[in-house]
Amino acid sequence: MPVTTRPLAEVKRQAALEHVLTAARRYVIENSVDATMDQLAEASGVSRRTLFRLFGTREKLIASAFQAAMTHYLRSLPPFRGDVDQWLRATCDAAHRMNASIGPGYWEMAARTDLPPDLATFQLSTRRGWNDRILEIAATLWHEQGHRGPPPDALLTTVGAHLSSHFTAAVIIDAGRDWQTASALAHAAITGTIGFLSAPGQVTQLDNPATAEQVPGDARTHD
Repeated sequence: MPVTTRPLAEVKRQAALEHVLTAARRYVIENSVDATMDQLAEASGVSRRTLFRLFGTREKLIASAFQAAMTHYLRSLPPFRGDVDQWLRATCDAAHRMNASIGPGYWEMAARTDLPPDLATFQLSTRRGWNDRILEIAATLWHEQGHRGPPPDALLTTVGAHLSSHFTAAVIIDAGRDWQTASALAHAAITGTIGFLSAPGQVTQLDNPATAEQVPGDARTHD
């Protein structure tokens, strides 16, 4: 059976496209999501006209540059293989190591509320993918403690907040520490929350608005 190979021109085009996306992503990470098309063209070594021909707009270029990276990010979080504490430590390490490599440009994009439509769509898609992954992690932790049903809101909030790139950024920028410290703090916070919620009556109190104010450290959020 003959082996099918892609035409050389197609291979070269794909390689050039990946180079442009990598260069654009690196520039935004190191600088700002407000990078201009001229700056992105200079960073990638191609003309501004070529970038417009390939992507149409600056926003579509930046969104495309980050989409593949975020897909890789979510897939790089380790799967659960039976040892829950070892898996949680590995998940915290992987998340904060990758968060630290993302850099200020992505942290800015994740926090902005005034993004152009194409970037806002990407931001929303990323948040949905992230929330789905957080739900999987929290559900695994909860069920491995012998509980049934969905994980409590307080656990979802703790896992989401402590694996977030914003938490990594706060530890690195505001506290002057490193991603390893962020990982250790995240692991401690998540395991502490699981222990607290596993005590008799705590989940009922947290999920009941009439009694939640009696519970110290209520971590719920409201959309």
